[in-house]
Amino acid sequence: MILINMGVYSMSELQKRILFLCAHRSVRELIAASLLTAYEREQWDIWIAPASFQDGAIEMVRQVLDEVHIPLLAVPQMAEPTVDRSWDEGVVLCSGAADQ
Repeated sequence: MILINMGVYSMSELQKRILFLCAHRSVRELIAASLLTAYEREQWDIWIAPASFQDGAIEMVRQVLDEVHIPLLAVPQMAEPTVDRSWDEGVVLCSGAADQ
């Protein structure tokens, strides 16, 4: 807990909420969330949109991140973007083929 202006706040109350969404629901959002977690975890409450990843995709992501010594985000918070949820930032990841 952190004491600020005579009030008590948890770290999650001080973090900005960010949602990563891949236009094709691939593993890009998981990679991006893992990278941000490794470098800026204290500033962000990180979310991804839920997806059914292809067989072997998670293992491939783990191998790629291992090469740069970054752990795969173990238990990502998942939520669909809806009217009753809000985020401070939203990142849409796309391969460029989204409008096809």
